[in-house]
Amino acid sequence: MTTDQINITTNKINFTKRILDSLPLAEPGKRKEYYDDQNRNLMIRVSSNAKSFYVRRKIQGASQRILIGRYPDLSVEQARKKAAMILAEIAHGNNPQEIKRLEKEEPTIEEVFNNYMEGHVKLRCVRAKDMEADFRRYFTDWRYRRYSSVMKVDAQSKVNQLSKKHGHCAVNHAISLIKAAINWNIRHGYISGDNPWNSIKLFKVRARERFLLPNEIECFFKAVNKLSNTDVRDYIFLSLLTGARRGNILAMRWDQIDFDLCVWRIPLTKNGESHTVPITKAALQILQIRHANKQDVWVFPGKEPGQHLVEIKRVWQKIRNETGMHDLRLHDLRRTLGSYMAIGNQSLQIIGKALGHKSTQATQIYARLTQDPVRKAMEQAQEDMLAAAGLTSSLDNVVKLSLNVEQLKSLS
Repeated sequence: MTTDQINITTNKINFTKRILDSLPLAEPGKRKEYYDDQNRNLMIRVSSNAKSFYVRRKIQGASQRILIGRYPDLSVEQARKKAAMILAEIAHGNNPQEIKRLEKEEPTIEEVFNNYMEGHVKLRCVRAKDMEADFRRYFTDWRYRRYSSVMKVDAQSKVNQLSKKHGHCAVNHAISLIKAAINWNIRHGYISGDNPWNSIKLFKVRARERFLLPNEIECFFKAVNKLSNTDVRDYIFLSLLTGARRGNILAMRWDQIDFDLCVWRIPLTKNGESHTVPITKAALQILQIRHANKQDVWVFPGKEPGQHLVEIKRVWQKIRNETGMHDLRLHDLRRTLGSYMAIGNQSLQIIGKALGHKSTQATQIYARLTQDPVRKAMEQAQEDMLAAAGLTSSLDNVVKLSLNVEQLKSLS
């Protein structure tokens, strides 16, 4: 028997492309099986419409047939390599069929995230919609990946890819989101194993410090006042005057406003607590005018009945282009109020209370602007030093002292 002939008795052949191509398809309803000369557990099954590679092997005393793939989608060399890997798994006591079954039952990345959203986020977190949007933004291409298919190298590769497209700050949000989702699923028994994201380190990023500078205020106010859309105009001004977060102002309701006490009670903020915002005279004037013409429960009604204003991206971009402040973000308006309070030497405790910060750490960014108390302390120390030297605090005497020191140096 030549290497290209079929052994009628055992159906053993030498798997080559020419031989497999020449195998005739079986009659409808029938199948033929041929075994490889080089690997006796590798077979090809020929039906009326396909030729498929299988591994036939006894597992725990029972003969099983494990599908590898179709020919010619899979070459002979590829089929032999896959067969060797499957046989090695069996030799180590693993059942490839059981592994495949478990893989089919294992949740996808999207299912893992949905478990987290339904079981935790929607019950306890204010930013549920933002978190769903973040998942779609960063992990859409991973939605149908099985959880166990994501290795540490895959996670790091994803981080590298996202950092180039979205920047380090956004990537930190993505890492924290997926890490929390997987850890929650592990704790509650939906999945098992280690979380590949636990070893991924967040990028070090500087806290954003941008706010409207004194020389920018006039230009900004002029651009906003020119807006024909009064809803957007008032929304921007109230963002600046109240220092509240974007989502809270968009969802502001008239039943949250107490015009007698001049306060706005936000029932639920980002930190999970309520917050009462004092309404200043300027903010009160805007709200009173809007209240006189109200047509909805929302202070800023949306386009659809029963909904509030959702976003102002297009108008905001117009303002940035007109003012030349291309780096200015809506959240910078909130930071502007805090910054000017700091410049006015208000305490960090007062600033934090005005902005609804839950922790003092969030308010620390404004410490750099409260320089007057520091300056006064430095001046007092300088007064004490000069007094100890028997000098007055005049600049002339300080200069003279400096010159005397330089003269002494030249003489030495």
